[in-house]
Amino acid sequence: MVDSDSDFDSGIYKIAEQLRAESRSLYNRLRSIEADGEFVRSSVVDLGAYPVLANERCGLWYVDPSISHAQTVYFKSTDGHNGYWRFSLRRANTHIFPVLAAHGGCVIVDSTRRGKTMPDAFSRTIPLWCAVWNAAMGRDATVHVPEDIVAPSEREQMQKLREQMQKLVAGFAAQLEASAIDVAASTCGIDRPLRPLWVGRGSPVRVDAQDCIPVVCLCASAVLADVRVEAELGGRPAYRYVQGAADDHETWALGLTPRLFWKHRRTLLAGPPSSCEPAVQRVVNQAAEDVADGGWFSFVRRTNIAVGGRLAGRPPECWANFDAVVNCGAPEYPANAEAAAGAGDGSLRGRYLFLPIPGGKRGQAELGRAIGPALEFVRPLVCDPEKRVLVHCSQGVDRSVGIALAILARYYGDDEKYADVAASDVSKESIRARLLWITTSRTKANPSRATLKQVNRYFLDVL
Repeated sequence: MVDSDSDFDSGIYKIAEQLRAESRSLYNRLRSIEADGEFVRSSVVDLGAYPVLANERCGLWYVDPSISHAQTVYFKSTDGHNGYWRFSLRRANTHIFPVLAAHGGCVIVDSTRRGKTMPDAFSRTIPLWCAVWNAAMGRDATVHVPEDIVAPSEREQMQKLREQMQKLVAGFAAQLEASAIDVAASTCGIDRPLRPLWVGRGSPVRVDAQDCIPVVCLCASAVLADVRVEAELGGRPAYRYVQGAADDHETWALGLTPRLFWKHRRTLLAGPPSSCEPAVQRVVNQAAEDVADGGWFSFVRRTNIAVGGRLAGRPPECWANFDAVVNCGAPEYPANAEAAAGAGDGSLRGRYLFLPIPGGKRGQAELGRAIGPALEFVRPLVCDPEKRVLVHCSQGVDRSVGIALAILARYYGDDEKYADVAASDVSKESIRARLLWITTSRTKANPSRATLKQVNRYFLDVL
């Protein structure tokens, strides 16, 4: 009898797992993203003329590029989990201040999974960010949170700990002012305090911005107790709505990017659900280079080092922009590889370096081994302020950031000019400062903890 009950329970569990997997199929996810994107579009119209900025990475999926601003932002939910308040200098988002100054506010788009009405990035991270910058500008530094989002127990705790919260904000503001970020220059044109406001399904779309610069947090997700079957619309098959469908896109998107989705969504969703995956694979294969790139390039502050994606290293354009190129594991353009190997007139000898660093976790050890060769390669170049050096990988997000960080730590002083810094004089503080140079110059830069560990290990442990 026990075995029979056990088999029954196991069968029920397998059925439930199968239904759960089907509800999160590629077709259901993309239809859900499309629906959420339409909500964003209609809300933006009601909000007025504020520019729309997607919150990396998930928020990108919910903003049709035709209505989005060229800039994006990066506020992590992990900086604002329940009971955990953190202001990250790596995610200071200084690049959006010119947008705020020019337009008097902005709309930031993101989503959240089941069980929440707002992502923690909206309910805590952005409120703290606003308060810290307000404190650094000498304005009201109150931490405003959505009363219907942050739990009463946490709000009660915040009231009891108001003095501690003020000290927390003041401490983060002091760190900001002591960093390499120029607060006055960054906030030029910001004439009122920053104030977060929240809009979601069922929320009134209303902004009163007379006494503040609104940072409108627009959550794309519908809040449902369970997935539900949407009615057939326009002759298309019904689908199950997935809240926060774009989360963890690496595990389900098959290489599809937000831009490709919005460009081809009618084709991708035109047929039956079974045709969606083959359609996505065709689009991805046809646009492989666009998927691989992730941006052109960005010079780091006033240095002659640039960080970029694969297209930044495409010949012959790259040789018009740069005197040397360091490829950190992106697929090589044949013309560069052949010329660097001695084919042709030899004009690229000493100007192109390929570092075979695999992506993801597999590449971490190789990245550490590649730092030395990269430093030797750029040594004769960085001392000449007229020489421009590109460091790129596929997306200009992780591997190239790690190699560029090592170059900046070794060959640039605090004034952002060439300095032959002894390896033994490189410190955690100087590495941290140069990482800030990169992240404030290239908003896409998001090196993994493992990448940063390899850079610190090279200077602090090996040498």
